[in-house]
Amino acid sequence: MKVLTAKCVTKTLSRYPEKIQEHIYNHLLLLEDPYHVPDIECLYPPTHVYRMHVGRTYTIIFEIHKESDTVFVLDLLPIGQAHKRYGRYF
Repeated sequence: MKVLTAKCVTKTLSRYPEKIQEHIYNHLLLLEDPYHVPDIECLYPPTHVYRMHVGRTYTIIFEIHKESDTVFVLDLLPIGQAHKRYGRYF
C-alpha cells in the first residue's frame, strides 16, 4: 500500500531530533503492509481509523483506504495527547 501523510505530520516530524525522526519513519514504512504490523488497534471500524504506538512515546493515527490501496497518516502525537484526542477521529 502507498503511505501518505498529512502536512501536519510532516511538520511535526521535522521538529523532532534526527534519531527520533528515523525511529518514527521506520514505523511509517511498516504501514506499507498495515495488516501485518504489530501493536495497531482499530479505534473506529466504520471509518477504518487505527492507531500505532511508536515505542512508549508516540502514537501514529491513520486511516486505511482499501479501495485506493493507500494508508493516510492523520496525526503524530505524544501518547498522552493521543489518548485525549482519540474521540476526535470518529
